Amino acid sequence: MAPLVLPPGGVVPDGPAPLTVRAAISALLSAVGAFLFGLDIGYIAPILECHSFKRDVAKIQDPLAELDDATIGFIVGIFSLGCIFSSLPCICGHFMDEWGRRDTIVLGAGLFLIGCFVQAASTSVLTMCAGRLLAGLSIGLLSPVVSLYQSEVASPQWRGALTSLYQLMITFGILVASLVDHDLVEFDGGWRVAILLQVIPGGLLLFGMPMLPRSPRWLVQRGREGEALQALLRLRDSEESAHAELDEIVRSRDATRELGKPRWEDLGQGVVARLVLVGIALQVLQQLVGMNAFMYFGPRIFRMLGLSPIRYQVVMNFVNFLATFPAICFSDSFGRKSLLILGSVICTLACFVLGFVGTGGFSEKAAVGMTNRWVSFIAVHSVLVFVAAFAATWGPVVWTYCSEIFPQKHRGRCMAIATTSNWVGNFIIAQATPVMFGLFGFGTFYVFGSFCILSLGVALWLPETKGIPLEDIEEVFQRTFAKTPKQMADLDEAKMPLLQDPVAKRDRARAAWANAAPARAQPGWHACLQKWVS
Repeated sequence: MAPLVLPPGGVVPDGPAPLTVRAAISALLSAVGAFLFGLDIGYIAPILECHSFKRDVAKIQDPLAELDDATIGFIVGIFSLGCIFSSLPCICGHFMDEWGRRDTIVLGAGLFLIGCFVQAASTSVLTMCAGRLLAGLSIGLLSPVVSLYQSEVASPQWRGALTSLYQLMITFGILVASLVDHDLVEFDGGWRVAILLQVIPGGLLLFGMPMLPRSPRWLVQRGREGEALQALLRLRDSEESAHAELDEIVRSRDATRELGKPRWEDLGQGVVARLVLVGIALQVLQQLVGMNAFMYFGPRIFRMLGLSPIRYQVVMNFVNFLATFPAICFSDSFGRKSLLILGSVICTLACFVLGFVGTGGFSEKAAVGMTNRWVSFIAVHSVLVFVAAFAATWGPVVWTYCSEIFPQKHRGRCMAIATTSNWVGNFIIAQATPVMFGLFGFGTFYVFGSFCILSLGVALWLPETKGIPLEDIEEVFQRTFAKTPKQMADLDEAKMPLLQDPVAKRDRARAAWANAAPARAQPGWHACLQKWVS
């Protein structure tokens, strides 16, 4: 394990190393990439309803006419296809491993700006789709690399909080878009302004990222230990902790080099293949539990409930944003596994309650919505409870978990595969949800509830990763995958030389002290919040 640095005299510190300003800024600025994703989710729906957009792009002169379903599906769907394509491991993994995490984020920001300008200047559906495709290619690159960069610049004690910023910024982008764009699209040509406003955060990401340190783990992987040390000196609170962390990263790199250079076929063998399957399962389930059904089709759901679609969509976006903060506060204290289990339980209950009251108290043929106010009240609060539970657990924690479980040697490619599966799940939800609503009505939420139960089973099986250095997480999963006492004994025997190393003994003793005192190993405000909640 990575050493917990002690002050002179060997006295154990009371609590973790403090969060440095540089590390916090690195995580926050890189999370602007997630903010861009949230803006795209939030802005497209009101623009498609905008008369000036339909007149300028689709050449529809009648203010009451609607875009046909095929055009809407093409404009919305081509973004997801762009995301799927650029997140493929042969593309995104190549850029992350060859260009580095930081430069891949810069590339994604540049593509996003080009996509914004093309969309804002659109005079036809084809041009609009070209801009949407470029934006999708951008987000497909940014979605895996942002959380990966955050996890690699964060210290173990703060990794959960800093990588949770990814999901927080997505929800913040959705909220900002829902508040701003609904007013802008009322003006003639306002849809162009709504798109161009995205240039501001895109430009901030493009010109701000080069000022931040590169990932020290990527630098070590490329044999640039001197630059890695300089990056760690900028990110950590002391020179001693920077040197100690660099030693651990180099030791892990050297151990993996003995196994040869990374090969694509390695991803389908042994522990790495199993970790890839874990990442795919988490990312697909994050989609299949149904959260994006509420994000994409929330107005339709609220209209079916006899409520104001716009008002309650904004309320839901507020809940989605605010409920992400608990993940930042408690991911490093309660742990990833505990949050995933809690989220699965609450989401399961909310889905089945929503399905039960919806199918029992509402007929979709009644255009005015539910006639029973209590049924409507229970249904809308089930929606908000589901959104809050997901935003506090499965939304951010899956990205945190996936960004830390893969071995350093294959991290970029594995993360790209997991992210691609997320986009595939996203595309399936976007295409299948309207069909299921047409066939089953509110019974659709029984389907989502079934996937929530499956997510609970996965969460119960997962090992906890909070506070564990990235270089040691692979061993945690090796023990999880071990099926027999002999396999466990083989793992212990393989680690015996390391255990006999005096430096390793000292490091593990310090780590054992930290693990034995989790309350002391958390920031003070975490402990206060945890005490207040309990």
